[in-house]
This record gives sequence, C-alpha cells and structure tokens, in this order.
Amino acid sequence: MSLSEVELFFFFPVVFALHWLGPRRTGWQNAVLLLASWVFYATWNVRLLPLLWASTAVDWWAARWLDAHPAPEDDKPDPALASKRRWVLGISLVHNLGVLALFKYAGFFAHSLNQLVGALGGGDALPVLRFALPIGLSFYTFQRVGYVVDVFYGTTRATRSPLAFATFVAFFPQLIAGPIGRSTELLPQYEVPRKLLPKMLAGGAAFFLLGLFLKAYVAETLAPVVDPVFAEPDLFTRRAHWGALFGYAAQVFGDFAGYSLLAIGTGRMFGLELPQNFDYPFLSQSMPELWRRWHISLNRWLFDYIFGPLTTGTGWMRGRLDLGFVVVFLASGLWHGAMWTFILWGLLHGLALALHHRYDEYYKTLCRKDRVWVQRRRSRPYKLVAWAGTILFFVLTLVPFRAPSLGGAGTFALGLLRAGGDEGAPGVTPHAYLAVLLVIVYHALETAPLRRLRERLLAAPAPLRGIAYAAAIVFLAVFAPVGAGTFIYAQF
Repeated sequence: MSLSEVELFFFFPVVFALHWLGPRRTGWQNAVLLLASWVFYATWNVRLLPLLWASTAVDWWAARWLDAHPAPEDDKPDPALASKRRWVLGISLVHNLGVLALFKYAGFFAHSLNQLVGALGGGDALPVLRFALPIGLSFYTFQRVGYVVDVFYGTTRATRSPLAFATFVAFFPQLIAGPIGRSTELLPQYEVPRKLLPKMLAGGAAFFLLGLFLKAYVAETLAPVVDPVFAEPDLFTRRAHWGALFGYAAQVFGDFAGYSLLAIGTGRMFGLELPQNFDYPFLSQSMPELWRRWHISLNRWLFDYIFGPLTTGTGWMRGRLDLGFVVVFLASGLWHGAMWTFILWGLLHGLALALHHRYDEYYKTLCRKDRVWVQRRRSRPYKLVAWAGTILFFVLTLVPFRAPSLGGAGTFALGLLRAGGDEGAPGVTPHAYLAVLLVIVYHALETAPLRRLRERLLAAPAPLRGIAYAAAIVFLAVFAPVGAGTFIYAQF
C-alpha cells in the first residue's frame, strides 16, 4: 500500500475524527493537526524532523522580535534599531535560504564548478555533497520566508501563538507540494476555533474527489505514455515524441493541479481555506495570463518578494521590468530543481515574458493611433492565434523541464523535427486518450458556452450528485493504476 493510500484510508479518517470530535477549541484543533503533520513528515524521514522544528523556532523568534520592535515613523529615524531589525531579518533569511541551498543546491553548484575547473585543465575544486532532500522543503521555506518578510515590513503582525504558527508551517495537506500560503490569509484561520460547516465539508469532498481523479487516473494513466520516450528518445518515432510531449503537459497538470485540489479539499474538511493554485491554465491567451493561472501561489510569491522589490526599489534594477522577468523566472527554474535543464526552462519563460511586455507596449501605441487595432485584438482570429501560440510555447518548453539532462532535451527536441527510431508511442490505450480528453473537457467547461452547463451540473440535487460521486469512486477503484502515490512536484 502506497503512502497516499495509507493517508486516504487510515491516516486522514483518524485525524479528521480527532479534530472534530474533541473540544471545539483552537488549541485542541491545532494540536491535533500539528501532531498529525509531524507524524506525516516523519514517515518520510524521521531524522529530518528536528530540521523542521529548528526552522520553525528560528522564524517564530525572528517574527516575534521584529513585531516587538517595529520600525519607527519616517520622521523619527532610529539607525540603531533599523540595523538590529535588518540583522534579525538576515538571520532568518540566512538560516532558511542556507538550509535550502545546503540540501538542494550544494551538490549541483559543486559539480558545476568542478566541471568548469576540469574543462580548464584542473582537478576537482570542491567535494560533491549529496543530501536527502527534506520533503516539501522548497514549499514550506518560501511560506516561512514570506511570513517573516511581511512582519518586517509591517504588512502583518506576528502571531502570539507558537502552536498556531507551527501548524501554519507544517499543515500536512500542503506540506509536500503546497499551495504556498500567505500568512495574511492563512494564519488568522489558525488563530480561531473552526466549525464543521456543511458547505465547507461538501465543497472539500468535491475538490478532493476531483483532485484524486486528476492525480490517480489522469496523471498515472499518462505516465507509461510519457516516461519511456523521454528516457530513450532515440528509439521512438516523431509521432511518439509529439504524443509524449502533449501527454506530459496533461500529465503534469493532472499531477500538480490534482495534488493542489487534494490539499484544498482536505483543508476545507478541517475548516481551512487554502489558496487556489490553478485556474484553467490551458485557456490562457498570453504567457503573463498563463502564469497567473498556473502554480498561482508560487508565482504570486516570486512577483511579490522578488520582482516587486527589484523593479520598484531605489537600486539599479528600478523600472527594468524585462530584466526583472528574466531574474524571476531564473529563480523559478532554480526553485524547481538544481539542474541546468530547469535554469534553461526558466530563462526561456523569462525571455518570453520580457518579449510579451515589449510587444504589448508596442501594440498599445498602435491602439492609441487607431482604434481599429483594439477591435483586432478583441477578434476571434486574434484570440485563437494568441491561444495557440501560448499553449504551443508552453508545451515546447516542457522539453527541458522534463528531460533528464540538457543533452537529453536536445535529443528529444530533434525527435520532434525529424524521424528517429521506429517504435511507436508506448502505453497508448483507450484510457490514455480518455485521460487527455478529461483534461480538455475540464477546461472546456470553463468557457462561456459551457460554463452554464457546468453550473447546472453542480447545482443538481444532492442525490444525483451523490450517484455521480459514487460512480466516479467506483471508476477509480476499477481503472486507476494500482500503487499511484508519487507526486511529480514532491521532488521540487
């Protein structure tokens, strides 16, 4: 039985019962969730649990100190206090980013430096250290960093409850792969008693079932179509390459959007509202729109805490929006993994956003000169071309995102252009076609012509919806691949 199956059939029901059958007090509810979250974390590697405890303690102290020593009014500067505040913020940032760098990037940078020195005729400059990556490290690190920075700038007050803060950091549904929560949205929910509301429970169950369908059926069904072609691209035909690439687009959406819905649904069943992470991204008509719809919580974090301060501050980067886009997506690429493939992926998307910004500014000048350009942009042909170009670019850049190396990405990309091996697409079954169709239907129901149909289906009487949910559960029990339990984004 996989970890996800244990969580679904044993762990979650026990925690759910303890949470709601005990006293309706904040302390009890948070204590249950915190203990469950630490147990959940320990099932992956109990020896790394003290790392989570230490990180929680450091940021709890830093935020409380900063909150107790607020920055003075502008007309009453206090250089000594300002220096101390920067030191405390620095301690938090160095600790968080240092742990992240040690566990996730130390081996990558040492190996890259050794390769450079070797190319110049020298020997290894640094030992290559390999550490087991703590589960969810990138996600909960960014969540804590955002909290401390918000307290530093006075955007939010530090919570007085260490129990609420520790639960905010470690809440198990979002621990593996987010969504990355903002302290201004989530922490207040941990500071008050939660009620079991029928609407939250029903909505949570619906999100959970949809997420389970996307993950356990869509993503896992497409894995046998995608993985062999990326592993050995020389063996497969051009058609198999294109099938694997579009299959991976549907797979990674099913995997990550599915996990996000599982987390949001579970959170709702505990009376907590986690942030939305996907908003029908394959309907996007531009790259900025796509990144407002895909992995929303990460991109909001990157633009709030990196892009904004860089491009609106007083330094050299002020107003340099194009360069800011590149920096942000290089950071996003590196956040996804310590590999040059992810850095290339980030660079491509940063350049795409910079190019779109320049194009948008140019198009606005055309609109100011002649209103006919406004009508052209609103026309169906323009929107169709914009949508097709956006999705094609996104899918093509999944080549370096998925490939195991830059060389592998190059080999796969060549396979898209010319005939290679003689093997057809592997693992293509009626279920694979159905999985892709479900992703298409999921997005189509958000379009204007079909949105009303979706609303009617969701407003159907409870017995009918119950029958539909039961049918979906039976379908999963019969057709979902056995043992599905690894999330793609857990590695990030």
